[in-house]
Amino acid sequence: MKLGIVYNNFLAPRFAGGGAQHAYEVVKRLAKYFNIVYYPSSPVFIWDKEVLIDKVKEIEREGIKVAPEFYSILDEQNKFKAAGIKKFILADKIAKEVSKRYTVDVDFLYEPDHTSFDIFYLGKETKFGLTLHVPLFYNDSIKYLRRLIKFYKFNPYTGKGFYTRFLYNELYSKPKYRRLLKKYKPSFIAAVSEGPLKESGIKGEILYPGNAFDPELLKYRNRGKEDYIVFWSRLNQDKGIHEIPDILKRTQVKLPRKLKLVLMGRFFDKYNEKLFWKKVKKYGLNVEYLGFVPREKLYDVVSRAKLFIYPTHVDGFSLVVLEALALGTPVVAYGIPAIRSVYSGLKAVKIVEEFDQEEMSKKAYEILSLNEKQIEEIMNESKLLDFLRLHSSWDNVANSVRNLILKYAN
Repeated sequence: MKLGIVYNNFLAPRFAGGGAQHAYEVVKRLAKYFNIVYYPSSPVFIWDKEVLIDKVKEIEREGIKVAPEFYSILDEQNKFKAAGIKKFILADKIAKEVSKRYTVDVDFLYEPDHTSFDIFYLGKETKFGLTLHVPLFYNDSIKYLRRLIKFYKFNPYTGKGFYTRFLYNELYSKPKYRRLLKKYKPSFIAAVSEGPLKESGIKGEILYPGNAFDPELLKYRNRGKEDYIVFWSRLNQDKGIHEIPDILKRTQVKLPRKLKLVLMGRFFDKYNEKLFWKKVKKYGLNVEYLGFVPREKLYDVVSRAKLFIYPTHVDGFSLVVLEALALGTPVVAYGIPAIRSVYSGLKAVKIVEEFDQEEMSKKAYEILSLNEKQIEEIMNESKLLDFLRLHSSWDNVANSVRNLILKYAN
C-alpha cells in the first residue's frame, strides 16, 4: 500500500517540538509497512533552500521517498515565501498553489502532526486522515476569551495580547476549518489525547498511546532526591510562566524551609522574562536558572527534583509530564482537557482546576512534605509502571497509527 505523508517539520532547520518528534518517530516506523511518499507541505518554503535539500537527504536515508515534484516547486520557492502577518493571510492561498504542483499517486494521505491546510487540498481526490496535537480551533468562544484574558494578557512590547489570539480564532481559524471540513471531509481526524478534539468540539479517534518517551530515561529513576522543584518547557504564558512565582510564594508560606526552583528552557521574549524576574525579586524567591541545557543534564536535574510544577494552559498531550514520570518525579498540573484525559488516575500526577494557584500550592506542599521513600512508593505504583511500559516505545504509537490508517483505507 502506498501511503502519502503530508508535513512540514521533517525539514525544519531546528527542533520543532513534541509534535515533530512524534511525527518523525511514527513515520520512520510506518516505512516498514507502507511504501511511503513524502509531500513536503507549503510552510517548508520559508526555510533556506540549502537547508531543505540537506534535510530531504536525511529523510530519504530513513527510507522515506520525497515526491519528485518537490524539487521543481523548490525552484519557485520565492513565490511561496511569506513572513509576518502575510504568513497567516496568505497561508491558504499558498497551500492551494503548492498542492496543485504535486501529482498525488498514493492509496491514502496522512498528516501525522497537523500544521497546514495542504492536506485538505491534496486530499481532494484521495482518502486522507490527520492527527491533531493541538486544537484545530477553540469551539467555545466565551470560555476561550475568558481564559485568554487570564493567562495571555497583553505584551506592550509587541502590541499583541489576548485579543489577537481571540480574533484569529474567531475570524480566521474557526470559520476556515469549518468550511474545509465540510468541503473536504477527512476519512478520520485523530488526536494524541481527548484534549484537542474536545476543545475543537469535533468527534474523532484518540491514539492510544498517543506519544512515547525514550526508555533510556528509566535509568535515571530511583537515584535519590534533592530538595527542589523543577520547571522546564517553553517559558511563555501558554505554560504558565507568569503564575509560577505566585504559586511558589503560596507554597513557601506553608513550608518551614526555604524553597528552591530550578528553571530550564528559553524565555519566549524579553517582556515575559523581565516580568518573571520582577516577581521573583519582589517575592524573595530562590530560583536557579540553567537556561537551555543538554538533554542528559536536563534528565539528571529533573530526576533529582522532588516535584515538577506545571501550570500549563495549552497542551495536546504534554511530553514533559510523561518524561517527568519516566524520570521518577511527581507532577502537579492544571487540569486542562489534555492533562486530565492522559494522566488522571495516576497518584504521581496531582491535577487541580486551571488557575487555582492556592490548590496547586497545597498539592505541591503535600509532595514536598514527603520523604524520599514515600516519593519512591508513589513513583513505583503498579498502575504508573504499567502506564510507563505502554508509553516507553514509539513502536506502540506507530502501531496505533498504522491500525487507524488500515481501518479507514480499507
